[in-house]
Formats: sequence, structure tokens, C-alpha cells
Amino acid sequence: MTGLTNLITGKLTGFDYTNPISFLDLLIALFLVVGFLVYIRRFPLFRVVLGVLFLIGCSFLFLLINFVYTALVFGVVSNIILISLPLIFAPEIRHYLEKLGRFTFVKVPRFTDNQKRNDFIQNIIDAVYELAERKVGATIVIARKTGLGGTIETGVEIDAKFGAKLLQTIFFPKTALHDGAVVIKGERIVAAGCLLPINAEARLGAPFGTRHRSGLAITMDTDAVVILVSEERGQVSLAENGKLKIDLDRVELGTELHRLL
Repeated sequence: MTGLTNLITGKLTGFDYTNPISFLDLLIALFLVVGFLVYIRRFPLFRVVLGVLFLIGCSFLFLLINFVYTALVFGVVSNIILISLPLIFAPEIRHYLEKLGRFTFVKVPRFTDNQKRNDFIQNIIDAVYELAERKVGATIVIARKTGLGGTIETGVEIDAKFGAKLLQTIFFPKTALHDGAVVIKGERIVAAGCLLPINAEARLGAPFGTRHRSGLAITMDTDAVVILVSEERGQVSLAENGKLKIDLDRVELGTELHRLL
């Protein structure tokens, strides 16, 4: 791998920017870098990458004004973070490398897959509004690409096929798990009774309480979609990407889920 890197670095010294092929090569490289940044912008890794780029920028800035030791500090810190990235994000990196190795991006979605997705969304809607009609509070976290291992560990692992009756049973007021959140991934209920973090940035006024604040908070750090049922008002809300949409009816919730899932 080092030999390959050295070979590529050696080629850069003779790079001809006037050659149309070389110019195309540069455009493809820029497209890949920008595409990677756009792809990871929803994930926690993106914030780390931005932080590292900021530190590297500070290092160059201080070097230009001859603050050598200050530039060295910023440079060393950014290098330490870059070296640590594979360890910090090892599960996510392994997951996406395995996905890349299966060449899932070349597969065409089948009709049966779309039908299963539609049925899954409809079952969620039916279960949610059954809870809302009875004013049973619920927090349903639907995982997408970001791993929710830390959240799952705070609850009780279930790993059962999603079902409206199972979801309603979990949130029944007299069960041991009804106070926490349910995590759904891949059309399966992965865990219940999970504790969601409270983010100071998730500010909501009355009449919203801890349920809505915590549900909104997890969408600020992950790409999860959270459905919230208020036990006081029987209203259904949806949180995604740090935004909360309140008092949704069946059609509105269905439209949002079809867009997001």
C-alpha cells in the first residue's frame, strides 16, 4: 500500500494540467471528494471531519504568520485525530465496506421490496394512531444508516419482526418497558425501553416535555427518524434531522415516512 502511495505521489510531480485527460482525472477526483462529504454530512463522522479540516486550516494559517510552535500544536492534534478515526468509527467503516463488497449499489429494487416497504409503513401508521386514539404515549426510533448501538444497549434487546400488536403491547402503560423508546431497524423491533439522550440544543416550549425533547435530540446526532405520540393530547409528531413536525394526520405521516424510509 505504501509503494502504491509513493508511486501515485511520484506521478503528481509530472502532472500535466493542459492535457484534457489529466483535467478529467482532476475533475473525477474532486467529484469523489465532494460526493464523499455530501454523503457523510448526515452522520457524526462529518462533524469530526469538519473539525479536523478546521484544525489543519488553523495550522496553515499560523504557519503563514510564522507562529511555528502554535502551528505545530494544531498540526499534531489534527494528525492524532486522523489516526484515531479508524478506531472511533470502526463499526461504521466495517459496515459500509461490507455493503460496498456486496455491490448493493448496482441492484435494482424489486417490486416485492417496495411492497414490503409500503406494508411496513402502513403497519406503523396503524399502530401509531391506535396508540394515539387511546392516548398512550410512545417514542419510536426508526434507524436508517447511522448505527444506534449505544442507544440499543440502554434498553432490552428484543429482535422481533415488527408487528402492530407487539408495539402496542410494549407501550401499554402497565408494562415494564413502556416508558422508554422502541428502536426499529430493518423492519424489526431491535430493542425496547431504551433511554434517549437529552441535547441542550433541543429546546421546546410548552406543552412539549422530555419525550419530545429526547426524540428530537437523537435526530440531531444521527439520521434516525422518530415518531412521537403524546399521552396528554394524543397527537402524533415526527422528528428528523433536528426538526419536529407536530400534530400529523395519517396522510401526512405516511407521506413523510415514504419520503424518509
